[in-house]
Amino acid sequence: MTDVRPWTSAWLRREFISPELVSGTVLVCVVIAVANEAGGIRDVFAITVLSMLVFWATEVFVHTVAAQRARADGEEILLGESFRIALHHSRGFLFAAVPPVILLIIGLLGWNDGYYAYWAALWIEVAILAIVGWIAFGGRGIAWYWRVLGAAATAALGGLAILLKILVH
Repeated sequence: MTDVRPWTSAWLRREFISPELVSGTVLVCVVIAVANEAGGIRDVFAITVLSMLVFWATEVFVHTVAAQRARADGEEILLGESFRIALHHSRGFLFAAVPPVILLIIGLLGWNDGYYAYWAALWIEVAILAIVGWIAFGGRGIAWYWRVLGAAATAALGGLAILLKILVH
């Protein structure tokens, strides 16, 4: 029997780790990276929040539409059920945006004119990706080096976004 108590590694893998969380985290990192902090932390904050809301709404819509593919031709369309399932599946996009948005808000409130908040928002996403990789590759009997490799590989996606930032700006 598997351990599914809240906040255990198995529970986190099943309930928290999702393709949407990983994609959303990388996407937030890329959005922040390409947003030019020279325009001010307010611009970075607005671009990040608006971009994530658009991508999240798109994800909800995509899941709602995709749910219809499993429906037989004569079956009734259960749009409300499809929408509820889509909201559940797409929650990782919203989770991904929370930590950097909090840091960007702190920057809006005057943390060194947002400079440190901007970079902290980028690096928190890399840290989240590392944690996601660590959890995803965990489990009983899994060697520690697989977890380290999983964490490093997942965090590297955020590192690529930061490299993109350096190359673009």
